[in-house]
Amino acid sequence: MAVYHARKYPPKHQPDAVLSQANPVSATWYPVLDAKNVRIISIVPTITWAVTQPTPLEAKLTIDGNVIVFAVGNPVSTIPYSAHWWEHLNETQQNLGALSGFTPYRAFLVEGRSVKVEVRITWAVTQPDPLECRVKHARW
Repeated sequence: MAVYHARKYPPKHQPDAVLSQANPVSATWYPVLDAKNVRIISIVPTITWAVTQPTPLEAKLTIDGNVIVFAVGNPVSTIPYSAHWWEHLNETQQNLGALSGFTPYRAFLVEGRSVKVEVRITWAVTQPDPLECRVKHARW
Protein backbone atom coordinates (compact mmCIF):
# COMPACT_ATOMS: atom_id res chain seq x y z
CA MET A 1 0.00 0.00 0.00
CA ALA A 2 1.35 3.42 -0.99
CA VAL A 3 1.32 6.24 1.54
CA TYR A 4 1.07 9.81 0.31
CA HIS A 5 3.38 12.36 1.94
CA ALA A 6 2.71 15.94 0.86
CA ARG A 7 6.02 17.13 2.35
CA LYS A 8 8.90 15.70 4.29
CA TYR A 9 8.62 18.02 7.31
CA PRO A 10 5.61 19.59 9.04
CA PRO A 11 5.00 23.32 8.57
CA LYS A 12 7.06 25.64 10.77
CA HIS A 13 5.13 28.33 12.64
CA GLN A 14 5.90 31.89 11.57
CA PRO A 15 5.54 35.25 13.32
CA ASP A 16 2.01 36.60 12.97
CA ALA A 17 1.27 38.68 9.88
CA VAL A 18 -0.25 41.90 11.24
CA LEU A 19 -1.99 44.88 9.65
CA SER A 20 -2.92 48.10 11.46
CA GLN A 21 -4.33 50.54 8.89
CA ALA A 22 -5.18 54.00 10.19
CA ASN A 23 -7.98 55.77 8.29
CA PRO A 24 -8.75 52.94 5.85
CA VAL A 25 -10.33 53.95 2.56
CA SER A 26 -13.82 52.50 2.08
CA ALA A 27 -13.92 49.32 -0.06
CA THR A 28 -10.11 49.20 -0.47
CA TRP A 29 -8.46 45.80 0.02
CA TYR A 30 -5.41 45.97 2.33
CA PRO A 31 -2.86 43.11 2.15
CA VAL A 32 -2.00 41.26 5.35
CA LEU A 33 -0.10 38.22 4.02
CA ASP A 34 1.15 37.21 0.57
CA ALA A 35 3.30 34.06 0.66
CA LYS A 36 4.04 30.64 -0.83
CA ASN A 37 3.56 27.23 0.80
CA VAL A 38 1.47 28.43 3.73
CA ARG A 39 -0.89 26.89 6.26
CA ILE A 40 -3.38 29.46 7.55
CA ILE A 41 -4.21 28.77 11.18
CA SER A 42 -6.46 31.78 11.78
CA ILE A 43 -7.57 35.11 10.28
CA VAL A 44 -8.83 37.68 12.82
CA PRO A 45 -9.83 41.18 11.60
CA THR A 46 -11.02 43.98 13.93
CA ILE A 47 -12.40 47.45 13.25
CA THR A 48 -12.66 50.38 15.65
CA TRP A 49 -15.24 53.05 14.88
CA ALA A 50 -16.79 55.96 16.75
CA VAL A 51 -20.00 57.25 15.16
CA THR A 52 -21.18 55.55 11.98
CA GLN A 53 -21.14 51.77 12.01
CA PRO A 54 -19.35 50.34 8.96
CA THR A 55 -20.65 47.31 7.08
CA PRO A 56 -19.47 44.84 6.05
CA LEU A 57 -16.07 43.87 7.50
CA GLU A 58 -14.47 41.39 5.07
CA ALA A 59 -11.40 39.17 4.84
CA LYS A 60 -10.50 37.82 1.41
CA LEU A 61 -8.38 34.68 1.14
CA THR A 62 -6.94 33.87 -2.28
CA ILE A 63 -5.51 30.36 -2.23
CA ASP A 64 -4.02 28.74 -5.32
CA GLY A 65 -6.14 31.10 -7.46
CA ASN A 66 -9.45 30.46 -5.63
CA VAL A 67 -11.08 33.38 -3.82
CA ILE A 68 -12.85 32.86 -0.49
CA VAL A 69 -14.54 35.82 1.25
CA PHE A 70 -15.33 35.84 4.97
CA ALA A 71 -17.66 38.65 6.08
CA VAL A 72 -19.74 40.03 8.92
CA GLY A 73 -22.42 42.69 8.49
CA ASN A 74 -22.58 45.48 11.06
CA PRO A 75 -19.42 44.60 13.02
CA VAL A 76 -19.22 45.73 16.63
CA SER A 77 -16.43 48.21 17.35
CA THR A 78 -13.21 46.65 18.75
CA ILE A 79 -14.58 43.07 18.67
CA PRO A 80 -12.19 40.56 17.06
CA TYR A 81 -13.85 38.39 14.40
CA SER A 82 -12.56 35.00 13.31
CA ALA A 83 -12.85 33.36 9.87
CA HIS A 84 -14.98 30.19 10.01
CA TRP A 85 -15.96 27.66 7.34
CA TRP A 86 -19.64 27.05 6.67
CA GLU A 87 -19.72 24.06 4.36
CA HIS A 88 -23.25 24.79 3.15
CA LEU A 89 -22.29 28.28 1.86
CA ASN A 90 -20.31 29.09 -1.28
CA GLU A 91 -16.77 30.48 -1.21
CA THR A 92 -17.81 34.13 -1.41
CA GLN A 93 -20.26 33.93 1.51
CA GLN A 94 -18.22 32.55 4.40
CA ASN A 95 -18.57 33.81 7.96
CA LEU A 96 -16.61 36.07 10.27
CA GLY A 97 -17.84 35.20 13.76
CA ALA A 98 -17.20 36.99 17.04
CA LEU A 99 -14.00 35.45 18.37
CA SER A 100 -14.70 32.85 21.01
CA GLY A 101 -11.11 32.07 21.95
CA PHE A 102 -10.69 28.91 19.87
CA THR A 103 -10.96 27.66 16.31
CA PRO A 104 -13.72 25.07 16.40
CA TYR A 105 -13.37 21.61 14.85
CA ARG A 106 -10.12 22.23 12.89
CA ALA A 107 -6.40 22.36 13.64
CA PHE A 108 -6.00 24.95 10.88
CA LEU A 109 -8.21 26.86 8.44
CA VAL A 110 -6.62 25.99 5.07
CA GLU A 111 -3.26 25.55 3.34
CA GLY A 112 -1.93 26.10 -0.16
CA ARG A 113 1.01 26.77 -2.43
CA SER A 114 0.07 30.41 -3.07
CA VAL A 115 -1.79 32.26 -0.31
CA LYS A 116 -2.88 35.89 0.00
CA VAL A 117 -4.98 37.43 2.81
CA GLU A 118 -6.54 40.90 2.46
CA VAL A 119 -9.09 42.85 4.52
CA ARG A 120 -11.45 45.74 3.89
CA ILE A 121 -14.27 47.70 5.43
CA THR A 122 -17.11 49.65 3.81
CA TRP A 123 -19.01 52.54 5.38
CA ALA A 124 -21.38 55.32 4.45
CA VAL A 125 -20.20 58.47 6.23
CA THR A 126 -17.58 58.29 8.99
CA GLN A 127 -14.24 56.61 8.46
CA PRO A 128 -13.50 53.98 11.10
CA ASP A 129 -10.02 53.91 12.61
CA PRO A 130 -8.07 51.63 12.64
CA LEU A 131 -8.67 48.50 10.55
CA GLU A 132 -6.59 45.68 12.02
CA CYS A 133 -5.98 42.04 11.15
CA ARG A 134 -3.82 39.26 12.55
CA VAL A 135 -3.04 36.09 10.59
CA LYS A 136 -1.47 33.12 12.34
CA HIS A 137 0.31 30.87 9.86
CA ALA A 138 2.99 28.28 9.24
CA ARG A 139 5.22 27.57 6.22
CA TRP A 140 6.93 24.52 4.81
